[in-house]
Amino acid sequence: MNMHLISWIGLMITTILAFTFKDKLSMIFMMITRVLYIPILISGFMLALYRVPRDPVLGSLKVILGLAVIALLEIGFARKNHHNLASNIIWSLVIVFALTSLVGLYLADWYFF
Repeated sequence: MNMHLISWIGLMITTILAFTFKDKLSMIFMMITRVLYIPILISGFMLALYRVPRDPVLGSLKVILGLAVIALLEIGFARKNHHNLASNIIWSLVIVFALTSLVGLYLADWYFF
């Protein structure tokens, strides 16, 4: 589903900008990131309804990893707001995001669109 992929690409861009900029501009990109959760969760739910019955293990893993990315983003945003962001959160986010992307692309038979 194109909406899911485009939303994830937008999420990746706004996340990088949110962690890069400082204070007010960072907060704007954090809010945009949070708005992008809506189409990601809706399209992810629709994709899960299709994929989980066909491949329960990888489909469920993709759902869990996707939710883990959102959780790590929120943890990172909270730490950034308290000026307590550690590199281990960023690296965890990058690794879980990469795993989520790989599992998602595998489930889509490596088709991007």
